[in-house]
Amino acid sequence: MGPRSLPVIGLVLVVACVGGGPIVSSPAATPDDLRALVDETFDVFVDAFPARHRCIGAVTVIGSRDLSDRGTYDPESRTVTLRIPATAPQLEVSLVHEMAHHLESACSDHVQIRPTFMAAQGFEPETTWRPEGAAWEAIPSEHWASAVVIHVLGRIDDRARIVVSARSIGTVEAWATGLTPRAP
Repeated sequence: MGPRSLPVIGLVLVVACVGGGPIVSSPAATPDDLRALVDETFDVFVDAFPARHRCIGAVTVIGSRDLSDRGTYDPESRTVTLRIPATAPQLEVSLVHEMAHHLESACSDHVQIRPTFMAAQGFEPETTWRPEGAAWEAIPSEHWASAVVIHVLGRIDDRARIVVSARSIGTVEAWATGLTPRAP
């Protein structure tokens, strides 16, 4: 390796750092056990979406004892809030579910797979992704999050009332690896 190679290597490292790969953080006040679970689950999530690392970017996860839902996602701040206390399996599912909503917001090409996913789940083509006023079980975005939980964790959310089709899981798997799922 000659002296001319060094600036190129330096440039590649800078581009890799500036590229915004997947990073998770939590406030200093986050309990150690929650922080460890978040770090481990986030790594599993990232590994399950190898073609989406660039759009995952940085996410903050916080725990809240006052949250009425199991979890929430704020796309503007890229923050997942999890209700604590909860069991480790419940927190894993909630984190992955909210990270699925993060993908919807952070990955610009997500809109391209929505029609395929909705068809695989049996939604009518004119259904909007997040219809206002709809029951939770009738929202395609919530079906997406349930399918992502199965894709990432290999198990269903036993508290959800959504049945996810095998074709829907296949759509998630294809998109996760960079393939373009075909409409049924």
